[in-house]
Amino acid sequence: MVAKIVNLVYPDEEDRLCSNVEEAEQTLNAMVKKFQSLGYRIMEKQLPDENYPQYAVYDHDDSWIGTYTIIVE
Repeated sequence: MVAKIVNLVYPDEEDRLCSNVEEAEQTLNAMVKKFQSLGYRIMEKQLPDENYPQYAVYDHDDSWIGTYTIIVE
């Protein structure tokens, strides 16, 4: 199955296409770590009806810049 990482806030933003779910999970984890290393605040939430967590990202001014998750096609 092909998986992609999407920013739910900006659905027109280019998706990050991955060849499988494991690759998407690794890529999303790397993205989250990179945001954290830059000092961004991350809020993780797991919705009961979703398979993958959503990561809301806030910049240094505490402005919400996106929510990233995995979608399987």
